[in-house]
Amino acid sequence: MSWFEEAIHPEIRQSIRIDRVIFEGQTDFQNVSIFDNNLLGRVLVLDDAVQITEFDEHIYSESMVHVPMVSHPAPKRVLIIGAGDGTVLREVLKHEALTQVTMVEIDGALVKICHEHLSDILHGAFDDPRLNLIIGDGAKYLRESDQEFDVIIIDSTDPDDNSTALFTNAFYGYAKARLAKGGIIVAQAGCPAYQPSIRTHMNERMHAHFTFGGFYHAAVPTYIGGLHAFSWASDAHDLNDIAETNLKTSNKNMTQNLSTRYYTERSHKAAFYMEACR
Repeated sequence: MSWFEEAIHPEIRQSIRIDRVIFEGQTDFQNVSIFDNNLLGRVLVLDDAVQITEFDEHIYSESMVHVPMVSHPAPKRVLIIGAGDGTVLREVLKHEALTQVTMVEIDGALVKICHEHLSDILHGAFDDPRLNLIIGDGAKYLRESDQEFDVIIIDSTDPDDNSTALFTNAFYGYAKARLAKGGIIVAQAGCPAYQPSIRTHMNERMHAHFTFGGFYHAAVPTYIGGLHAFSWASDAHDLNDIAETNLKTSNKNMTQNLSTRYYTERSHKAAFYMEACR
């Protein structure tokens, strides 16, 4: 019997039993490991950090995607930065108004690995004709592109050598330039209890570029430390107000038409009431 151990924080570690190794390898950018656990199902690990588990990835991906998508009145063009495992893409594709989703992932080998070994939970997302998959640097794409998007979703790893460019003041400026009028941007913001510096960073850099900005939360068991945070910003929409007063009237049947396991109108509203330890 072997165990995978993740250092969440210098004082905190979590261990997950490896019941069956599915894949182990090194891409040009990171070490990739996929294994099965009898409770959690398939587990994806990048550079010794758990990214998703089959058991609860839907809580994360549905929260990250549907809160901004439902808050926007008509999201037709979406940009995803990162999210190479494909679960965020799967959720974006559930929206009927969507005409195109552009996904920019720096690690093409990771996409191939996940396409092969996580196919049971991806439901053909990488094969959808609405997908424009670009293997490249997300920051460079934002800097050089002239496309506009209704929703931009940044699903990067926590700041490291591969993702530092996605956490700069300039990056958020380029992201804002790529938003269409009325656009919304959302980014994963870590665990506030153990990673308060990410929250500070989002307040000082991401939110500073927009009229409205804030956080919402979801409890994802695999990401220990309580609640996981998502940072949002927009010049046109106050997501706090939409969640509290306008969710049903502004988006009518959108939430009811989505096939989800976690996300509902109630979970959408609750995400803005839950407060993380900080």
